[in-house]
Parts: sequence; structure tokens; C-alpha cells
Amino acid sequence: MTRCGDKEDFVKFRIERDVLADVVTWVSRTLPSRVPFPSLAGVLVEAAEDSVSFTTTTQDTWSHNVADAVIGEPGTALISGRLLVEIARSLPAQPVSFALQSSGRVEVTCGAAAFTLPTLPGDDYPPLPTLPDAVGQVNAGVFAAAVAQVAVASASPEERNHAYAGIRMEIEPDGHLTLAATDRYRLAVRELPWQPLSVDQPIAITAPGRELMEAAKAFADAGDLSIHLGESETSMSLTADTRQTGLRLMDAAGFPKFRSLLPNQFVSQPEIEVAALKEALKRVSLVLHQDSAVRLVFSSDEVVLKAGTGDEATATETLGCSLQGEAIDVAFNPKFLADGLAGLTEPTARLSLQSSEKAAVLTGVDSDGGSEVFRYLLMPVRLNR
Repeated sequence: MTRCGDKEDFVKFRIERDVLADVVTWVSRTLPSRVPFPSLAGVLVEAAEDSVSFTTTTQDTWSHNVADAVIGEPGTALISGRLLVEIARSLPAQPVSFALQSSGRVEVTCGAAAFTLPTLPGDDYPPLPTLPDAVGQVNAGVFAAAVAQVAVASASPEERNHAYAGIRMEIEPDGHLTLAATDRYRLAVRELPWQPLSVDQPIAITAPGRELMEAAKAFADAGDLSIHLGESETSMSLTADTRQTGLRLMDAAGFPKFRSLLPNQFVSQPEIEVAALKEALKRVSLVLHQDSAVRLVFSSDEVVLKAGTGDEATATETLGCSLQGEAIDVAFNPKFLADGLAGLTEPTARLSLQSSEKAAVLTGVDSDGGSEVFRYLLMPVRLNR
């Protein structure tokens, strides 16, 4: 196939409307909002013998999808991505024909509707990285949920220390995959099973948090998801069926050694119904100002949530709980606590406490009495009591 931008390029094909709309919508996720040069605003359309592929990239992320089509002439064309998405969604339910005219414009026809679109310069369009063999597979829905669970603890991409804006992935050849994220104030860790295919030693990489979460979400309904690592582990790609998305990795050395941060000895372990705690936390937080904390006063069979002090508005609410260990009085940033509770899938939360001033670990408790696949560490807030 000729390179996009060459004079001999010529593309002509026909594709079903629903297939076109689905494919171009999926790849449009990695159209950049700001383009350093015009070609990045385009979707690269490449017609082969019996299929057509669509590619978008920001240079740091990319998406690629392939669809069946009736090919008249193979070739390539670079078309405005935003415009193509809007057109594909609005066309009637009939086959869509594409033809690159000698003038360099693409004619798109569907029933009685016809569009003539200018092409973008393709000489500087970055090539799609070569896809290496998969290192393993994971359930796509489980992976997307796990990434979303830990992503709440990652720092904003604008953080100066970019390592904290990433999600750590530790890949073990024994079938364990661990995800972790931290913004220095809390830490989220999720363990999940996976099927290694070509891994004979542990691998640790750090992916940009926001991009990994968006990529994983795009594959949530895909069934089996394959993970590919690029040369020297500088990039990662996710694939399922005809879809591929990839992203450039971050410097793995900058991420903290998170396992040593997780305590394993506690003086108190209260257990509370997750739904009730979420609602109570939301209500008492209404009286708080920014950066204020919510106190949780635990006794043998209840916890009292307290918010607000002095002459300001105050709120309290009492919930039932079970307690192993000492009664304890502890305070947390309500948003951080709410983020951790949102990550739990079990009906009961266990808060494992070392003291009122040392790091606590939030986990879910299933019907069998325990679940350690998701752990959320957060620091208490010191208050003048």
C-alpha cells in the first residue's frame, strides 16, 4: 500500500453505515483537542484487499480499528476526524461509498446524501508503532473496573511530579497483575488474575493514569483483552478483535515502592455497611468548608460521624458497626474517604486502623468475611479536639 500523501494514492470502497459510525466513533477518542500540526486532526483511512482501517493519534496515544468493506481501489486518505465522525453518525441507514477524486478531495455518498471533503496533508502523519506479540490476556471488564478503582488515587496530569500521575502495573509470570496509584496523600492497590503468554520474569511499568483509564474503559465489553509491550517497554497496546489502542509509558523508576507503605498490624478494625456510610458521609459533609475533615468516633457497636466545629454549622450521624479491637476516634478528608468507598464492590467496608494519626487501610468485606483484592490507604487528619 502506498504512503498517505503520495500522488499515486487512490482509494475507493463501500462500507455499511452502522459499521462506519461505530468504527470512526471508537477511534475518535484519540483525536487530540489541540493539534501541533494539521495532520493530527485527521483520521487515516487505509483501504486494503477486503477491509478498511481507521487510525487516529495524539502521538502519545493512538487508536486503530479495522472493518469489513467492499474495496474498489486500495489506498489511503487523511480526512478531518471530527467532521467524519459527525457525518458518519448523521447518514441514513444505507451503504456508504468513499472515493478519492483526482482533485485530492474525498467524495462520500450514502443514498441521496453526498459530501465532498478536503483531505489533510499526510506526509508528516506519524506511523502506527509495530504491534509486538501479547505478553498476556486479562478479562476486559475486570481490567477496566480495576483501573477505575485505583485511578481515583492518582495525581492530576498537571502535577509537577509526573510519576504520581501514573498507574503502576506489576506483571507477574505466575498469573498475578497488580495496579497501584498514589498522589502522596492516599494509595489505591488492586490485584487481579491474568493469563501470561510470554512473560518469564516480573515486569513493572507506569502508564499515564487518565489515558490508561480511558483506554481500558473503551474495551470494557470486549471479553478477552490482550496486553502488548513495545520495544524497551516504552509503550503499551491493548487489543481485542479488530480494535487496538496504545499509549506511551512513563518512567517506571519515579513511582514509589508502594508495597512497603501498606501496614499489616492494626489496633482497631471496624466494619460498616458501605451504602449507609456513603450516605451519612455525604450528609454530614454539607456543613464543611474546603479542606475540613469528618471525625469518626468508633465504639463497640456504633460509629458517630461528626462535622463542623465551634460557632460554625455542625452535623452528626450515628451508624451501627461491628468492631474488633480498641475504640478509636479518627478524622479523614471526606472526599478521600468517599473516593475509597466508591471503589468498593462489597456490601461492607472494613477500616483497619493503626492509631488516630497513622495510615489506615480501607477494604471491602464479602459474604465470606474477607476480600483483599482492593486496598485503599489514606492518612488521617490531625484535629485540635
